[in-house]
Amino acid sequence: MARFFALICFSCMLMTGPVYSQSDPTAGIIESFRKGNSEELGNYFNDMVDLNIPGFRESYSKTQASRIIRDFFATRNVSSVSVSKQGDSPDGSKYTVGTMTAGGKKYSLYILLRKNKGEYRICQLQIQPE
Repeated sequence: MARFFALICFSCMLMTGPVYSQSDPTAGIIESFRKGNSEELGNYFNDMVDLNIPGFRESYSKTQASRIIRDFFATRNVSSVSVSKQGDSPDGSKYTVGTMTAGGKKYSLYILLRKNKGEYRICQLQIQPE
């Protein structure tokens, strides 16, 4: 009976893991940065994204923002990404602060996620040279 109970508990833990990772996509977003994968990163964008990266500082549609990030990664190979801080804001949004080394330069990262249609999406992305 104890084995059966342990198996049920273990199964429940396995089932709740993916639910959590779907509701908070931060790990997938950071992995997209590590790979320099703009297509994957673009899947996390909100319909409109406030971008603040070298040469671009405005609100863009998801499609425009994806192209801008694609061009950014095309000219700068990502060699490392580290997260220094993550948290939740009182308004329910989530933020991530970190650094990225790409193209031989170090950049500060700031990612702000807000819920849209039940899923967290990137609504603001800042990539600034340090």
